[in-house]
Amino acid sequence: MDDFELAENELKSRKINLVIVKNGVVLYQSTASGMKGLLQAIEEYDGDLAGTAVADKIVGRAAAMLCVYSKVESVFAITMTEGALKLLTKNRVAHKFERYVHRLMNSQGTDICPFERAIRDIDDPKEAFKKLRSLVT
Repeated sequence: MDDFELAENELKSRKINLVIVKNGVVLYQSTASGMKGLLQAIEEYDGDLAGTAVADKIVGRAAAMLCVYSKVESVFAITMTEGALKLLTKNRVAHKFERYVHRLMNSQGTDICPFERAIRDIDDPKEAFKKLRSLVT
């Protein structure tokens, strides 16, 4: 089983929202919701997740931007947005998803997700990381 498959299997078989795998080893896992888990992992690994496989329940453009920023090799999502799909494809990050949605909404379902809104006009992954980190910390 490769890292991509291991990450997907770990996400689906455990009560977690995020798992990061490299060389057959689970480096990081989180039950945190939103962007918190991925941001914490990036901080813990000093922004370098090169060669890792990330599996996350929901991957929108914001999470995809963080994956590009930290040099993730592959991304699995239960739910992936159109913006994430385009960004990962453009940056040649391998990806797979089970459910495709146009966009993510806030928890009330009344507006776009606040993280997606915060970076909607940002195309630079480093700038997106700084903006998203400032929203969570």
